[in-house]
Amino acid sequence: MNISFFLKPKIEVSYLYDDCPVRRALEDLMRSGFTAIPVVSRQGKYIGTITEGDFLRLLLHCSPDRLDRMTAGQVERRVKHRSVFIDARMEDMVDLVAVQNFVPVADGRGMFCGIITRRDVINWLRGSRVK
Repeated sequence: MNISFFLKPKIEVSYLYDDCPVRRALEDLMRSGFTAIPVVSRQGKYIGTITEGDFLRLLLHCSPDRLDRMTAGQVERRVKHRSVFIDARMEDMVDLVAVQNFVPVADGRGMFCGIITRRDVINWLRGSRVK
């Protein structure tokens, strides 16, 4: 089954721009209530996913004055969260959500479209077994 039916569109998703200052990005992440959040360029391309742990490592190893000059796109991300293209199938999501809370979705140009959540994949799996 195609993932587009389960896609949580970009307009409904919390995300950060890669040029967002680190302090603001951290505040936005905390306000969102999530532990990880997608990072996109101003043009809309998916850059990666940044986590609380990435920010914590940055805060522990970076001077305060350097923090003021850094952006979310410059933060080193320990884990490379995999993304998929919009034509992926739900069957392809199972292995990804085993290690990621959500899977970022991009179109053929790499433009961020939204996410597929772990919850949606689990509910889809539960429903496919019932039938």
